[in-house]
Amino acid sequence: MNNNISKKKLLLLSLLSGTLMALSWVNVMSLGFLMFIAFIPLLFVEDYIAHNNSDKRFYSTATFIYSYPAFFLFTLPNTWWISNASFVGYIVPVLEATLMSVIFWLYSYSKNVAKQKAGAYFFLVFYWITLEFLQFTWDINFPWLNLGNSFATYPILVQWYSVLGMEGGTLWILLSNILIYLTIKPYLYNKKSDKKSLLTKEFSNQSNKLNQYKYLIFAILCIVIPIAWSIILWTTYKDDSTKTAKVLIVQPNLDPYNEQFVLPPEQVIARVENIAEDALEEKTDFLVLPESCIQEYAWEDLLDRVPSIQELKRFTAKAKDCEIIAGMSSRKLLPQGTITNAARKINNMPNRYYESCNTALMFNKSSLQDDIQIRHKSILVAGVEKMPFTKYLPFIEKLALNLGGIVGTLGTDEQANVFESKNKKIKIGVPICWESIDGNYTRQFVKNGADFLQIITNVGWWGDTEGYKQYFAISRLRAIENRRYVSVCANTGLSGLVNAKGQIVGKGKFWHQQAFEYDVPMLQNQSFFALHGDMIMRPFAFFSILLLIYSIVRNRTEKKKV
Repeated sequence: MNNNISKKKLLLLSLLSGTLMALSWVNVMSLGFLMFIAFIPLLFVEDYIAHNNSDKRFYSTATFIYSYPAFFLFTLPNTWWISNASFVGYIVPVLEATLMSVIFWLYSYSKNVAKQKAGAYFFLVFYWITLEFLQFTWDINFPWLNLGNSFATYPILVQWYSVLGMEGGTLWILLSNILIYLTIKPYLYNKKSDKKSLLTKEFSNQSNKLNQYKYLIFAILCIVIPIAWSIILWTTYKDDSTKTAKVLIVQPNLDPYNEQFVLPPEQVIARVENIAEDALEEKTDFLVLPESCIQEYAWEDLLDRVPSIQELKRFTAKAKDCEIIAGMSSRKLLPQGTITNAARKINNMPNRYYESCNTALMFNKSSLQDDIQIRHKSILVAGVEKMPFTKYLPFIEKLALNLGGIVGTLGTDEQANVFESKNKKIKIGVPICWESIDGNYTRQFVKNGADFLQIITNVGWWGDTEGYKQYFAISRLRAIENRRYVSVCANTGLSGLVNAKGQIVGKGKFWHQQAFEYDVPMLQNQSFFALHGDMIMRPFAFFSILLLIYSIVRNRTEKKKV
């Protein structure tokens, strides 16, 4: 390959990487295997820039500049639909692409400090997993684009997520890309080039057959071993169920813009009952309604007086022992003088505050106030349910988006509390919408005893896009990680059931009023991931910080020597 590669060709290579990444996702992860090679063009671009850093065409930020198109092309088609709900959708692809490009630039910086040694390519693994760790932990929590999600529609390949979780998939993708690139790298450069060519001594050393075979063998093993492991787990896994629960899911298909928060609460419940009436049986164990289905915005110490709750109790009277799981917006009165980050002042009541919450309830026809089980959504959507960085920038709270119902930072629970049907001795984990995207949080329901997971959500905000399809696909990874059946009840989107191997048992259609009844096995054995959580992100994040500090110190030391 000629040493004088044009900027246009470098840009095209970057766009090729972005195209491969986008194809892995945009058609709902149907081409996820492309992620095994998606970073290779970018790795070549970085190599070329690094070995031509004396070229006046390139600045110190060249790696950032040439990687940005790839990451923007990846993020845009997989997040644009958020703009259907709010202007944040226009910011997300720009911000995400910027973060990814910064990480790629840091990788290039540390690799250059390490004198381009072969082992330095693996710095990318440390920095990238640190970014994904950040996506889980900082105020703008957005793990949607974490690479391990790429295999959401390939459950037979990732059964080992029950041990390593989704982040193991990210590690798998990055290692495979690097090893394949190191295998083919010698063929990407012209061995007959002159002394000024890109074929430096480092490339010449790596082009010998021994190293090529070594990287080839490692690349094959890196891809094949996890697949073989997964197939073994797929064929040997057996449910340990001793009983099932009859779960009735209702998808009311309320337009979130023109109906859900506009119609009177009694009309919303009337639609739910009309859809569920023919399917509700005497033996129904659980009637499940989606996120924010109960619209009274009631005080939590007065729930037994809420008309919608009273009506649902009446409706389920013909079922012998039916528990109702439903989402609502609620208000929680705080103790005298207590102020939290989500506290709101009560007018005409000095020194009294309350929190607005996105809430899940479980109750039955006999439940009194003290019998109604409550949990609050804890993983909140930045910009809608939680205003980021208000601790440092208090004025941001005023910018909260109104998507119907409650606005601004919401109250949360400290842990993933489970519901318990005491008569049937069944425990249920109920992640609310965005919580199910966070695998490390969702697994806490299972660790706390949940026999199955019941997601309630409202993804109708995004319209008929890839968003709600990807959301349902990612729920399949939660099933594998936790070895639990996962039921999804959406206001509109995709409602359905996924088994503990990530297979779809049944699902509905977008923009349809539907009711589904499933016999859901209750499982007790806890997976390694459910018990121990993610074992990868924290150590990788720790070592990446050390790596960055080392790179900065060594770089400054080298400059002083010169």
